[in-house]
Amino acid sequence: MSTIVQQSWKRCQESNLKVTEKANDQIISARRIKEIIQDNHPLIHESLPLFNKLAPFLLSTEHIALLSDREGNIIQTIGDPVFANQAQKVQLQIGANWTEDYKGTNAIGTALIAQQPIQVQGEQHYFLENRFLTCSAAPVFSPAGELLGIIDISTRKEYSHPFALTIACMIAEALQNRFLLSDAERVIALPTSSYLGDGRGKLALVGLDRDERIVGLNEAAQQQLGAEVLGARVSAEQERASRNVKDHRPRFWSTAPKVQLKPFPRLAGSCPLFLQAKMLGQKAAQVDFPVIILGESGTGKELFAQMVHETGPRAHEPFIAVNCSSIPENLIESELFGYESGSFTGAHREGRIGKFEAAKKGTIFLDEIGDMSLRAQAALLRVLQEKIVTPVGSNQSRPIYARIIAATHRNLPEEIKAGRFRADLYYRLKGVSIHLPSLKKRSDIIQLAEHLLQQIDTEQPYILTTEAKDKLCAYSWPGNIRELQGVLIQAVFLAEGSSIDCDHIQLEGLMDTDSPEPSDHAVPSLRETERKAIKNALEKSGGNVSKAAKMLQIGRNTLYRKIEEYQIGAPIHQEEP
Repeated sequence: MSTIVQQSWKRCQESNLKVTEKANDQIISARRIKEIIQDNHPLIHESLPLFNKLAPFLLSTEHIALLSDREGNIIQTIGDPVFANQAQKVQLQIGANWTEDYKGTNAIGTALIAQQPIQVQGEQHYFLENRFLTCSAAPVFSPAGELLGIIDISTRKEYSHPFALTIACMIAEALQNRFLLSDAERVIALPTSSYLGDGRGKLALVGLDRDERIVGLNEAAQQQLGAEVLGARVSAEQERASRNVKDHRPRFWSTAPKVQLKPFPRLAGSCPLFLQAKMLGQKAAQVDFPVIILGESGTGKELFAQMVHETGPRAHEPFIAVNCSSIPENLIESELFGYESGSFTGAHREGRIGKFEAAKKGTIFLDEIGDMSLRAQAALLRVLQEKIVTPVGSNQSRPIYARIIAATHRNLPEEIKAGRFRADLYYRLKGVSIHLPSLKKRSDIIQLAEHLLQQIDTEQPYILTTEAKDKLCAYSWPGNIRELQGVLIQAVFLAEGSSIDCDHIQLEGLMDTDSPEPSDHAVPSLRETERKAIKNALEKSGGNVSKAAKMLQIGRNTLYRKIEEYQIGAPIHQEEP
């Protein structure tokens, strides 16, 4: 072990952490996540384009990249979705805290304390449950040397890439240079490059204010001059030998107003997984990167795409939705790119413009892009590369200006491996990747149901009884939000008054909750079984969470999280740990 890792293990042992215990897996509240994201908006804003450039590497090597704030809270992730799902088992996700106090020796928490790059491999992690990981982390500093957060690149230990730590360091350095260029009135490059610990020569940049005093240094300049020069003036000799990099641009970190992300008014929910997707969508609306939305059928991908369009600068232009799976292969090009008069049998006499031209300077939404044939994929790739379309039957190309948002329920990396989807098209579409969680993974089903009830055009408002809420929470929702919407419409139709009761909730495949034993055709879901076990333990313990957790053989923090996730309203009280 390195000296830094050994020191971390010693700190963990002195804190009485046990390697065999489960690490603290509590996710911070949705409200707190929102506050942290707002507080760190400049850090997130500047890191997003760097993360997006890194995405092809992460996908091809089964890594994920994470950004944490100075408190160790993860505030941004991107990368391979398969490994990202595995990483969620140890809460390597937005909203989790990875300081040593919570997670023992790990790259993020240990780099926060050491304030230098570090790689923690496999068995070097303190807790047993984290030893399947290899994580590489580098601290990000402001131009004045203040610690802002951590860049981390993680994967399974057997897939560890030899350059992961170097890449993390490069991103951290690039971020520091971005802040320096944005924050200072003038930036100069010193004549001598500084060589960092890994042998890379880097330009030494110095930020100056209006009085020509040093207000910021990047890492290379700090090694060359020392941090103590902050506030001093560069020498006349250094000034003569240096070259100007940037002169008098608006400051960003300290004085520029924060960009306010516009709300998505038609999307309701408080589940951290959903809020993560929503935050990415709100950020994506303000830039022109291509977006790909991933998620099961019925999770609301088209509505999400509409919100990205409606809250961005193209809101007053058309939003054109195309279901790629419903267009016959022989018509896909004419539908997307248009056709000239007489191009084929059945064509309109005057021809027709395609969906790309119809979108004008707005947004074209390519739904179920994973169902496109390889021939159609090749045609689409050509259009995305050249930014022009050629209508069927024409030899005249026309420029296109629409923004692309794509969506699919398929696992595109698996489709690429199977030869059913083009990797080059995937990388063209995947500027910003947003995953919408399935309804069974969301912890805010009741809040969402109440929002959907308000959208139903009725003369009176409807409320859900406690029994109806319990039934909604116990169901696995294979049809996701689309199914929930249909169930609520049916419930409104069946309800005689303003209350929707258990009997009004008509679900397919859910056992009768009054039946003492489930039949072969009505097996209770895992979610339902777990929820009933928690309610039973709380009732038997008189609401004492510690006693209930011992009965269930889980940690108290885990029980608190599950009580919130399942929205269990049983009376509970605080007690000494």
